[in-house]
Amino acid sequence: MSWTRPLGSAVSSSPLPRAVVRHLLLSHQIGMGSRVLVVGCGHGELVHFFDDLGMEAGGLDESPENVSWATEHEPRSDFQLISSPPEQSLEHIGNDEPHDLIVVRHLTSYNGNLFCPSSFMATAKLLQHLRPNGWFTFVVHRDNSRRSECESHEVDCFARHLSFFPGTCRVSHFADCELSTIANDWLHLHRHYGEFLVASLRVPHVALSAAEWQRLAIQAAKSHTGCNCSWAARGKYRAA
Repeated sequence: MSWTRPLGSAVSSSPLPRAVVRHLLLSHQIGMGSRVLVVGCGHGELVHFFDDLGMEAGGLDESPENVSWATEHEPRSDFQLISSPPEQSLEHIGNDEPHDLIVVRHLTSYNGNLFCPSSFMATAKLLQHLRPNGWFTFVVHRDNSRRSECESHEVDCFARHLSFFPGTCRVSHFADCELSTIANDWLHLHRHYGEFLVASLRVPHVALSAAEWQRLAIQAAKSHTGCNCSWAARGKYRAA
């Protein structure tokens, strides 16, 4: 089985630009001693980075191969396998200690319609693992050169998805630059092949129970019965 990344092109295994990493650290107010969870951690590179900064970091992934590799090469951190369907297994991850930041790089619950029950429930079950004032964040890579293939969700998909949960939502964009080695392009030292999108929700300062988060997910799904997010709607139109 292949482990594609519809949240972005191979985003879980590719390095993040410095601007994105800086944004995750500073804008989400995490530092030494913070608890961070990376969902869709791949081989655990981002988890290892957080661990090197003195944070208590862990990773989740749906690929047994990824979890095995990460566990062997990053023994200081905790890696867990997400069973299918992920929106059911996410309720029982890690220990009872809440996290300061949860970063989602890939989860199959988000592969299709972001307004369907499984997508909302996956988010709710991750949100219940955050401490008050904690952050839930999607990190998404959008490849402009392949935009016609609609390989990742639109900005408004994530913003609207997160808006159905209490808290403060914000979206940031970062250019994905690659150093050009083509001689006749020497005047343009960097080419922009796409962008990284960081969509974040800061949960309220008052803690919500797991049942309350899940109630909000059910309510959001009911309000979107028969609706598709922009990405899923385009795919449905092309298939027709």
